[in-house]
Amino acid sequence: MEILILLQSAVAFLTGIVSLFLMYRILHLYLQRVFKLEAMNTAYATFKAGVLLATSMLMASVIGPGINAIRFLNQGGINSTSVSSSVGYVLIFMLIGIVFSFLVIAAGIVVLFQLTRVNEWEEIRKNNIPTAIISAALIVGLAFIMKDHVASVCEMLIPYPNVLQIR
Repeated sequence: MEILILLQSAVAFLTGIVSLFLMYRILHLYLQRVFKLEAMNTAYATFKAGVLLATSMLMASVIGPGINAIRFLNQGGINSTSVSSSVGYVLIFMLIGIVFSFLVIAAGIVVLFQLTRVNEWEEIRKNNIPTAIISAALIVGLAFIMKDHVASVCEMLIPYPNVLQIR
């Protein structure tokens, strides 16, 4: 049982590190290339911090179902088949979390930035910190709203046995 707890902790840590690194690198490269934002811009750093917080929240929501899959698939004891199945589920959940993170953040940026009369990218380029804080808060808020739904998508993929329903 102790091995299972260590495995769960390692899965959570690795999922967090990999997803945050991927999001940071992709976001940084994309925003630098498309919007020519400077790395030493405080507003840009504030906005990126919001995106990383949103990613963390969404990825944290897939760790619970991943741990549930590990526990469920290893009930009969730990063997190579159950471990490989567990790793497969965790990787799928990680991919779902990363895809949903990109979708939520991209949709949040596109939709929310279209609803205002301000060009947020230009304001962030000008180091307008209040605009960056509000933009980051909108993205974090959207992630907060979506996190339970992302967890539900992962949870429905776990092969739980059918339960007798009384009507």
